[in-house]
Amino acid sequence: MNENYRVLVVDDNPKIRNLIANILRSADFKKITEAENGQQAWDIIQENQFDLILTDFMMPELDGIELLKKIRSGADEFKSTPVLMITASDRSADIVEAAKWKINGYIVKPFRIKTVLEKINSVLCG
Repeated sequence: MNENYRVLVVDDNPKIRNLIANILRSADFKKITEAENGQQAWDIIQENQFDLILTDFMMPELDGIELLKKIRSGADEFKSTPVLMITASDRSADIVEAAKWKINGYIVKPFRIKTVLEKINSVLCG
């Protein structure tokens, strides 16, 4: 079933991006797109539809919160796309801001593979 989901992984750190993509592949996700930063992700989102977006919080050009704002303020076809924020930040102001823009959940760094898969399944399967 996972092979039909389209997932966008956004992180400026190629090692983290690759790790998350490999975790997804290990769970039989086949349609994985990667972006190096929020601006590149936004450009990709304009042309493609995704079932899930996993984005880093702190990135150059366009951070995770700004990307989330664009997604939630955008066209109907991607406005409701589930978004999981990957973050090492525990600042309450960041958490409140993300909640205001209807984030679907967090993956806190450092993370365990099991935790990432549980969060993804929770968002995709309810």
